[in-house]
Amino acid sequence: MNKIKYFFLLTLTLISIGCAVQRQSKFTSKPIKLGMTKEAVITLYGRPYKESSSIDNSQNMLETLYYKEHIFLRRWYEVNSILYLENSVLKSLEQGKEQLLDKNRQVIVR
Repeated sequence: MNKIKYFFLLTLTLISIGCAVQRQSKFTSKPIKLGMTKEAVITLYGRPYKESSSIDNSQNMLETLYYKEHIFLRRWYEVNSILYLENSVLKSLEQGKEQLLDKNRQVIVR
């Protein structure tokens, strides 16, 4: 009997974990700090989905990292975060455009 209870408890736990949704940006749940190195940013937040780089007139390496997240707030939104680095050091963070992913359906969570 105890084995059956543990099996159902384990199954319920795994289902609950699998149904978890992201309700806030990882950039607010794991605070980002200006001055972080590019390596620290990637270690904390993962690889960006897109990168760009250039060198300015003063020979500084300018990099831009683009992160895309899907966040559920009664509806699914795509949120973009743009990180600007100079010589592999984070100088600024900008939240890009939010986009509603599914305009036709609304889920009400109580």
